[in-house]
Amino acid sequence: MQEDVWIHTICGMCIGECGILMRRVDGVVVDIKGDPNCPNSRGKICAKGAAGIMTLYDPARLTVPMKRTNPEKGIGVDPGWVPISWEEALSTITEKLIELRKDDPRKLVFCTFDTFTMREKMVPFARAFGTPNTQWQGYYCGQYLHSSMFLSNGTFHCDFDMEYINYLMLFGNQQGFMAGLNPNLSAQKMANARKRGLKVVVVDPVCGPHGSKADEWIPIRPGTDAALVLSMMNVLLNELKIYDEPFIKRYTNGPYLVKADGFYMRKEGKPQVWDVKEGKAKPYDAEVADYALEGEFAIDGEICRPAFQLLREHLKKYTPKRAEEITTVCASTIYRLAEEFGKEARIGSTIVIDGIEFPYRPVAANIYRGAGAHKHGVAAALAINTLNMIVGNYYVPGGHRGMNLIGPSWEWKPGEYEGLITPPDNPEVSHDGVNYYTYEVKPPVTTNLKELFPISSNWSPMNIATSIAAEKYKLPYKPEILITSRRNLFMGGCDYTITAQALKSYRFIVSFCVTLDEMSEFADIVLPDTIYLEKLDTMVNKLNWSHTAETGYFYWGIRQPVVDPPGEARDWGDVLLEIAERMGLLGEVYKYLNQRFKLKEEYALDPKQKYSWEEINDRKLKSKFGEDKGLDWFKEHGYLTLKRKVDELYPLPWLKVRFPLYFENVLAAGRKVKEVTESLGLKDWDISDYVALPDWEPCSSFTPPPEYDLKVVNFRVATHSMSWTAENPWLAEVAEFNPYAQRILINAETAKRKGIRDRDRICVESSVGKVVGEARVTHCIHPEVVGISSHFGAFAKGKPIAYGKGANFNKLVPYDTDPVSTGVDACVAVKVYRV
Repeated sequence: MQEDVWIHTICGMCIGECGILMRRVDGVVVDIKGDPNCPNSRGKICAKGAAGIMTLYDPARLTVPMKRTNPEKGIGVDPGWVPISWEEALSTITEKLIELRKDDPRKLVFCTFDTFTMREKMVPFARAFGTPNTQWQGYYCGQYLHSSMFLSNGTFHCDFDMEYINYLMLFGNQQGFMAGLNPNLSAQKMANARKRGLKVVVVDPVCGPHGSKADEWIPIRPGTDAALVLSMMNVLLNELKIYDEPFIKRYTNGPYLVKADGFYMRKEGKPQVWDVKEGKAKPYDAEVADYALEGEFAIDGEICRPAFQLLREHLKKYTPKRAEEITTVCASTIYRLAEEFGKEARIGSTIVIDGIEFPYRPVAANIYRGAGAHKHGVAAALAINTLNMIVGNYYVPGGHRGMNLIGPSWEWKPGEYEGLITPPDNPEVSHDGVNYYTYEVKPPVTTNLKELFPISSNWSPMNIATSIAAEKYKLPYKPEILITSRRNLFMGGCDYTITAQALKSYRFIVSFCVTLDEMSEFADIVLPDTIYLEKLDTMVNKLNWSHTAETGYFYWGIRQPVVDPPGEARDWGDVLLEIAERMGLLGEVYKYLNQRFKLKEEYALDPKQKYSWEEINDRKLKSKFGEDKGLDWFKEHGYLTLKRKVDELYPLPWLKVRFPLYFENVLAAGRKVKEVTESLGLKDWDISDYVALPDWEPCSSFTPPPEYDLKVVNFRVATHSMSWTAENPWLAEVAEFNPYAQRILINAETAKRKGIRDRDRICVESSVGKVVGEARVTHCIHPEVVGISSHFGAFAKGKPIAYGKGANFNKLVPYDTDPVSTGVDACVAVKVYRV
């Protein structure tokens, strides 16, 4: 034995980005364990992380560039691949890109979910090239969620304070049960919290690991979470009168006065509030002795009412009885949940931490993809965050919080518009400056049509529509070249027919692949990509996602290559940089990186020179952390950590902003969208969801043809991530022993009615596709629902481990998008029968 070393790096088997240690013996990885220096994992590792070795050494990996010889493209059509040299591949791609750039650089489109390479290499290349079309990540990447969070808590995401919470409601998510944010650490903290008495209530059509471990599982009809939450708020505000009045007055726009047209009463451009003691209207930012939350006030001849009063009146129609009819959750249960939530909030109580007294609100309602991945899903997330808001649990011990609203020593903090919270001035936190107040709605110039969807942060699904019919949406060009990596539009998309049509509309596609997957079947050139154990990235733990206050630290780590890639595989970001050099664009890329990394003058990249990726990262690290904390330091130590102070963990008492429970800006956005779309001749544009207060509206699956009597939903298996881990032999074997992972869940009573027995072969058919699989008859699913996990059903023969195993949920999903967020509706009407 000549070598036996442990190397710091960061896992890439899911987007949790846990710190790991890799053992390499004589050039071969033989073991993986958690890195105790990483606040995100604290020395622990999950099944996916441990199985990374098998992805690294998968014999099915693509190792050489190849080109297509069969001009016909389609699902299951053999591309007729032949190996080519890297020189031929790069020369062909560069030649086509030079030609395209002369015509119109916007005709180049990128599609990836490799968010780190996208930010560090792909976007800089795209900016230098001249295309704005860099956002085609995924249909299910939180379209509804992120816009709702930016609107209501000022950040990209949310979690809850596991240290002090006593009562938790999980809506369509498994946070704390080896899924969601910081899965390793949150599972450890969830276990500790349960030991000290945390009560967990899971609201979900499927009783997965979260439901089975919860104190209570509430099976709900898919797509109705908003109705349940709105009814709970009605009980709290109008029957039990439980709400945090001081918080609503000081930290929300509840006191803002609203006119009959739904817009604020403004004077000299400022929203007005009513001072009860002085009996007059004042600007929102004036000194006010006592804010009015109820009443009617005449100002300049117009009758105005506080936004909080409008919320209370709006909620009255959501009685528990009506909500029961919508959700199938008993009215008595809804009332009890509201009562428990309000009681456990302990409104008025305080707690002392590090000598500072804080409001103590040890409850939270938490939402993720399942509850909002429906048409009208934005309303569900806004309703849940409003529920949190009315009990005053924002950014205090035990309650709800966003992702890194405050930086180290308040290096960054939230902005404000008319007193209301806006994202911090930090592109990593604010999703590159998302703005829901001073946006411009205008004719589209991007393939995702973001100009027509001002209250969203991920417009990915619209790329399908414009790829097929750019002229329909008045796009001034037709996209022609697509570059894709680590994004599977079939396994993680919708309607196979329309997806294939969109891909076939491109005259040239380059696909970077680890294996020959479903996307590669439509490519003209495929290039062998690296995996996370073969690449260099620094400061990987993203501030808007996997870098949460739950860890108790701010932290920055390194993902470094542990072994060389197999064959001729190369990191796809490095390939883009080489193409940029061949096109004479590398200097422009460096100019963008200087801005992106905020490089100090002594570390700035000279556009006239060429740097290795190691040199660039060394400068990036030294510029931020000092000369002694360069790349070599991080390679040796793995992580730099900074313990969070109490005001960074619970910043509410120091915040000077308000959180909106009335969304006037959404109402205003709808009017602007209507004006612009009508001017473009887009007469049927749906603006019905642009409302100031969230409402429940039924998904399309609520009015299907009679034979489509069930709804299909997907669910997460903790030992898999998206669809790419299905090719991992160890994880595939684990899935085969899991009685739920690769089978189709159907309720026992429903199965009996349809003559279906456990392990029968059944077909699930929607309006756009059908899948066949083995039935798992169970009581752990709502009787109106069938469930299919998110990870299986591969049809690409280049993935021999995953090929043909399980059913693919996404094949059943119609292309039906949300009018506000663009998210695809994942609540699908189906019929089920034996085959």
